[in-house]
Amino acid sequence: MPDAPITLEGWYSLHDVYAVDWPRWNALRDDERHEIATATAKVLGAAEAPDDGHSACFSLLSQKGDLCLLHWRRDLEALRRVETAVARSTLREFLVPSYSYLAVIELGTYELAGQASKALEQRGLAPASDGWGAALDAEMRRMAAPRLYPPVPAGRYLCFYPMSKRRGEHVNWYDLSGAERGAFMRGHGMIGRTYAGQVVQIIQGSVGLDDWEWGVSLFADDPLVFKKLIYEMRFDPASSRFALFGPFYVGIRFPAAALADVLAGGVAAGPAS
Repeated sequence: MPDAPITLEGWYSLHDVYAVDWPRWNALRDDERHEIATATAKVLGAAEAPDDGHSACFSLLSQKGDLCLLHWRRDLEALRRVETAVARSTLREFLVPSYSYLAVIELGTYELAGQASKALEQRGLAPASDGWGAALDAEMRRMAAPRLYPPVPAGRYLCFYPMSKRRGEHVNWYDLSGAERGAFMRGHGMIGRTYAGQVVQIIQGSVGLDDWEWGVSLFADDPLVFKKLIYEMRFDPASSRFALFGPFYVGIRFPAAALADVLAGGVAAGPAS
């Protein structure tokens, strides 16, 4: 049987997508809308920078939803607390849940193990020495920490989608050996590296947590980068042969304090809008 790959995990991740009940919202008086938006902005603002984690708000395009609230926390209990805080906000009465996705930020070790091994050998440790396994695990976690517990990237635009690997009768990712999977993923990663500086990619694993196996969050200041990157990756065998994709959600980031502007005009007021 092929060995399951070793993964490292960081923040737990929750994407909550809501549609606004516009007829009911628009029926309110201006002062009522302002009061509700202001009170809810305080709730979302407190969630943006808690003691341990991060949150971000996005105004979505298309009929899939109006708002995406992204939360990263250390454990499921913290995610549930922020989810409940939003549910108890005054705006929640006018929001209709349209999608949610639960996962944990994940980093595969296809390449990381080799990098960590080289670092240990440069420090004089040999692969056959006592304690090598523990030292290798600790070094991988040290090297991976910034990618497992990052702040939400600062890109203005978000593209999020869930995906899985094919496991059919004739094409099955999980029947491949570790070496074969590693080769496919290294080729896939080489494409992503050509977009360094243009987009930040966060991979979230959801096997056993949600309906899909991974969620991909892309952050960029130019939304066309999403199209170009994903289109190029579609031709890579890791995608063309083995990938299944769920729905795509694209949004524009806004600070929680700008919630009233977003509910009034779709984006936050200011030069960037």
